[in-house]
Amino acid sequence: MPSIANQRRPGPFALPALLAALLAALLATLLLLVSLPARAEPDGAELDRDGLADFVTRGMAQWQVPGMAVAVVSSDEVLFRQGFGVTAVADGAPVDEHTLFANASTTKAMVAAGLLMLVDEGKLTLDDPVVKHLPELHFKDPLLTRELTLRDLLTHRTGLPSTDFWAFFQNMPLHEQVERLGAVAPAAPLRTRHIYQNTMYELVGLVIERVSGQRWDRFLAARLWGPLGMNETFGARAQIGDGLRHVLPHSYLDGKVEVTDWDLPADLADAAGSAWTSVHDMSLWAQFLLRGGIAADGQRLLSELSFAEFFEPQSLVAEKDFYPTAALTQPHWRSYALGWFQQDFQGRPIDFHTGSLSGLIAIIGLDRTGDRAVVVLGNRDHAEMRHAVLWEVMDRTPAAERRDWNQAVYDLYQESAQARKDQWAEQQKQRLRRTKPALPLQAYAGRYANPVLGEVAVEAADRGLQLRGAQFELPMTHWHLDSFLVEHPPWDLREFVEFHIGPEGEVRSFDLFGETFTPRAEAARP
Repeated sequence: MPSIANQRRPGPFALPALLAALLAALLATLLLLVSLPARAEPDGAELDRDGLADFVTRGMAQWQVPGMAVAVVSSDEVLFRQGFGVTAVADGAPVDEHTLFANASTTKAMVAAGLLMLVDEGKLTLDDPVVKHLPELHFKDPLLTRELTLRDLLTHRTGLPSTDFWAFFQNMPLHEQVERLGAVAPAAPLRTRHIYQNTMYELVGLVIERVSGQRWDRFLAARLWGPLGMNETFGARAQIGDGLRHVLPHSYLDGKVEVTDWDLPADLADAAGSAWTSVHDMSLWAQFLLRGGIAADGQRLLSELSFAEFFEPQSLVAEKDFYPTAALTQPHWRSYALGWFQQDFQGRPIDFHTGSLSGLIAIIGLDRTGDRAVVVLGNRDHAEMRHAVLWEVMDRTPAAERRDWNQAVYDLYQESAQARKDQWAEQQKQRLRRTKPALPLQAYAGRYANPVLGEVAVEAADRGLQLRGAQFELPMTHWHLDSFLVEHPPWDLREFVEFHIGPEGEVRSFDLFGETFTPRAEAARP
């Protein structure tokens, strides 16, 4: 539109030409600013750095977290970045912004970004059938084999149940997981329900390798982490150099914080969540996202079209499949994009994702309309104060009127834990008393296999039985009759093994995790 200065004829007292031109330019600039979307920060948007540091410190004490690192950034400024606590409860070093933590499932968005880079190169599309790139892949449902797309893998809408047992308990190589997928029965029809599925992201990593010729983490190192200056980010724990400090995983059981076992082998590069990074590097990643896919040097790493697709909601998520904290934030909608959970909060869309491994946690949250992101990394199993930090940072109400997110989140999860205790107490009431197994304990021992879950061993132990796999040893406590209780406290896992005895007085099979295991000699491969 023409400038205001050109909308009327100069009068007899017109300014000198140069001054008039400067005034015209100034007025045009002011008009342009008025026409742009308002960026004025609402009440409460100013970040209280000291207040946030105190908030994190109080939360760590409440949740018994040994070490944590937190960052808050805008697209062009680090608003807060600080390490808290120590890398380990015993002889740990202080945590700083360069201390390495597990990304866990916050890795997924990076993997999705890598796939979108290949889309930009024209090497694939999100709606390619997966079998186009992984022809060896076949599912129990032929329709799934034919129709499943790369987009479906990224959005957890395959309908397949969790197959985490493979990676976390069996240390099963990916090629065997691909083979066993043919035996997995869907829990829901394709694209009808959000069911979180880590194995599908492992497949995305394999597609990146097949198409690019580089393993997924090496591809990201060359195409994403390197250009962003994320030099403290690695695809697997074994890649961490000797001179770099990293945390140890911790659990909180029976009122005590202690170092726990690693979930994943050190050398495993698992696209579902094996990456390690620092809060310094995660700040660079978050700023890249707030800038719309542009690196600090101005280089665009994702096209505008692909970046928009990155955050485009792909499916709605039912309340039961979403985070419990929705009870506090009360969103009007819940969705999933490409590696991002999404919801509204105080009238703004928020993109976020957690990461969890035994003893290690992470979360990243983005308010792209408000130009703010938060990252939290910690070294205590399921320290859900990460959600409290997320919503404290995203909350725009004045501090004096703001909810105590630390206490609200803590109370929410305490209520959930108590509900599980109450449910377990009710389960215990159903236990039959004074019963014994039908056979001597040694008669239950042996190797068993299932086409889906693989091979396990039942062994006679000093005080009962033990269930053993490639990466776990779990005690089996006699419950009643021929049922045994299997417990894994770090996951708050309780499952029952029910043995079936044949007429010849021998074990024919047992049921566990909804699957039937048979003696190894009779077990069929998928």
